[in-house]
Amino acid sequence: MPAAPSDFFKTERTASEIKAELLPRLFEVWMATILQQPDKPLAPIPFIDLQAGLDSNEPVPAALQLLRQVYKSTGSRLDLNQCIKTIFYDAEQPALAELQERVEQLPFYQDLLHPPVMLLAEQILDAERSAFTFLNPVEEAYSQQFLLQAIQTKASDLLMLFNPKALEAAVKKAKADSLLQVILGERLEQIKGFYKQNRNADRREAYLLDCFEEIFSSKGFYTLKFRVNHPDRKQTNQYLVLASTSAQAYIRLKELLEGYSDYQEDGVPLFGANLQAQQTVLFHEHYRFSIESLMKDLVQNARLYNNMALQQVYEKHSVGTHYNLENYKQAYERLLKKGAVRFINPKTGHAISKPTYTSKIRYSL
Repeated sequence: MPAAPSDFFKTERTASEIKAELLPRLFEVWMATILQQPDKPLAPIPFIDLQAGLDSNEPVPAALQLLRQVYKSTGSRLDLNQCIKTIFYDAEQPALAELQERVEQLPFYQDLLHPPVMLLAEQILDAERSAFTFLNPVEEAYSQQFLLQAIQTKASDLLMLFNPKALEAAVKKAKADSLLQVILGERLEQIKGFYKQNRNADRREAYLLDCFEEIFSSKGFYTLKFRVNHPDRKQTNQYLVLASTSAQAYIRLKELLEGYSDYQEDGVPLFGANLQAQQTVLFHEHYRFSIESLMKDLVQNARLYNNMALQQVYEKHSVGTHYNLENYKQAYERLLKKGAVRFINPKTGHAISKPTYTSKIRYSL
């Protein structure tokens, strides 16, 4: 797969452009990761797009890109054509009908072992439990019903793209018996209480997104939010939020999104785009993760990580953080200079001066 273009978000992007760019890449990485796991789900693994018409005005909508990926993998070691079932839905039925027409015109349509399914509104809740779903949590009715089911059963990994202002407006008008109230639970009143005490728009947005992310993390999902600001002003355009039940899939998707991200001065990804101009006093992520903080944490957990390979430490420790693999290499190189660790060649057992990702880390306990 080509490297992610780090300048993609330097141009103003609509939700449909973001979906068309990111969803096919994330789909491919997610499927490859899941299919290589020893406890992979039984085939066919469903993929559901609940906003199938969102990017219908794009030259090549995500649905067509996904189906081409499925077809091109036929006969390969990771044969998506054998293993993946695609399911598409959109609240706008004309958009869904147009997509169906374009899908059926694909030259390889007859070669798809599991023909794409176009769902009607009344069918969506009777659909098979999915393994990977794209949706907008602000959309009422079926998207929110599916979201609630996914949270309760952990039956699907989720990729959600939405504007925070739309989510805030939905929260403000959410009634006691609404789906959003059930999804948010007691957090709904906490959010409304926070709004009464805080008028600052940035703090409100940060709190809302933290509460939203917490819905999934409290149920055992691994979560990551990626913030996209407008290129020319300090205002959020879209959020992409990932919620996965697989730590391995979470790590691989996080690595892909890193290619679109801005970085702090010390090399830690911010997992957002166009954030450099953001006031650090308001944007607390600037302080949450740093190489210095990582070094302290690795030393405090010396007994846990002693004699692990650098790659293993990264995969265990980085979940829920912004740190990438190179950050761990940087942190351990600094700890070496302080005499806190040594690097061990895993084959010879000898100390080495420069670590690789397979080097064992031996602490000076």
